[in-house]
Amino acid sequence: MTTSSKFAAHPTLPADRDILVCIFQRGAADGLNALVPYFDSDYYTHRGSIAVPAPAAADGGIDLDGQYALHPALLPLKSIYDAGDLALVHATGMPHQIRSHFSAQNLVERGVADKNGPTSGWLGRYLASSPPASGSAFRAISISGNVPVALGGAAEPLAIDNLSEFGFDQDILDSGYPGVLAELFSGAVPFAGPANAALIAMDELQAANLPAILPDNGAVYPAGSVLGQRMLQAAQLIKSNLPVEVVCVDSDGWDHHESLPFYINNSLADLAAVLAAFYTDLGPAMARVTLLVYTEFGRRIAKNASEGTDHGTASLVYLLGGGVNGGQVISDWPGLDIGVNEDLQITTDLRTVLAELLDKRLGGTDAGAVFPGFSAAPALGAFLG
Repeated sequence: MTTSSKFAAHPTLPADRDILVCIFQRGAADGLNALVPYFDSDYYTHRGSIAVPAPAAADGGIDLDGQYALHPALLPLKSIYDAGDLALVHATGMPHQIRSHFSAQNLVERGVADKNGPTSGWLGRYLASSPPASGSAFRAISISGNVPVALGGAAEPLAIDNLSEFGFDQDILDSGYPGVLAELFSGAVPFAGPANAALIAMDELQAANLPAILPDNGAVYPAGSVLGQRMLQAAQLIKSNLPVEVVCVDSDGWDHHESLPFYINNSLADLAAVLAAFYTDLGPAMARVTLLVYTEFGRRIAKNASEGTDHGTASLVYLLGGGVNGGQVISDWPGLDIGVNEDLQITTDLRTVLAELLDKRLGGTDAGAVFPGFSAAPALGAFLG
């Protein structure tokens, strides 16, 4: 990939630093049906009627390498995989041994394996340990109504659910009221930091004129998709003159305790359509964008009585971008013998993936400062650089 001319609108971004986009699959996504280990007969033994058929069968998975197959709903990702811009890390996760969604999400977003670790988020610590590329209020943004735990510790991260609705109406602008607010929060008063960041963000956003930035290259984001609208806005930010460095987005609804084949098909189809649209939209600019998709934990190996899967341990990470060493499945496969373990076991600590991302794509930030006390295993070869 070559760098898009649009990407030159970010002159303050260092040459060795990508824009990072993180999608968190909230609800504990089932990695075993998303990326099927069809070479392992235990998968079919224990999943039975909810298993994705092997590639040779009708409605079978999409073969990647003779061992693993994508769920059929992920077909839009196959061309990205073949282009070398998508890598998949299986049997990965944070070794926290917790099956509560809220508690597990908290630990994963903090980048720690137990509650005694730092309370800030792994992205917040990354941002605090690396010099900002600019003074923009848009250095780090969550396209949602809340600042995620992952950004905890960052300086004034933004949380905006709908960028087109963030700001003052024209009559408020004409009244001069924003200037009054700016003067009010110019001193050491409570909430001065967040208030000033919000006011600056409004000015920057108005100047950027995001509504005029339309999808490029024929990209079509799925209609009615919440994730699609969030990623459309992420693409607008990246293609604008706003020097954004980190974007966080939530993907909800991954807690498939029942009727897994139906519900995960819908979830994966939405995810794949959105990722493919984002990739197409950015085009050559994906050379300097790294996209991470991760979740709080995986699901049990065996199906439950409701044709679903219950809370488990390891899952799947998606890595997408021009700086990804794609076209490969990365996994030290642990096997699926439930006589030994009822869960897919973690063989790659999630922090090993994230540490390599920091090293290869985000300017070589000190992983020890971001994940204190963690000694990363040798690099997986998931990233170029």
